[in-house]
Amino acid sequence: MDLREYKRIMTVIVFAIAVLIAYGVTQNNIFITVGAVTFGVVFLHILRASLTEVEHDERTVIIRNKAASTTLAIITVSMAVIGLSLVFLSGQGRGDYEQIGYLLAYQANSILILNALLSYYYRNKLGG
Repeated sequence: MDLREYKRIMTVIVFAIAVLIAYGVTQNNIFITVGAVTFGVVFLHILRASLTEVEHDERTVIIRNKAASTTLAIITVSMAVIGLSLVFLSGQGRGDYEQIGYLLAYQANSILILNALLSYYYRNKLGG
């Protein structure tokens, strides 16, 4: 299968997954949504294995790495700021969001710690 046909089929599968998720949500049935996502991911994996063309080169790897790093930074900082803001606003008496604020702040710290540990691991594994 060539890359163009792969992208076309992938688009149809993703659209079908989205429709089934929306249907499952409207029917209040989690089994439909979980089943749709599971079968969709498995089918996409099988479809990707049958791809004969090279899908990416060094340029796309660099672009994906930069996009992932930027996304990680933006999401982590946003979670920390929103979490601390919610804790601060709860202390001012403007709602009871203290627990959610702490949860977001702890998640941001966990992501930063995991990122630091993985950076250390890969730096040593890859000879840095």
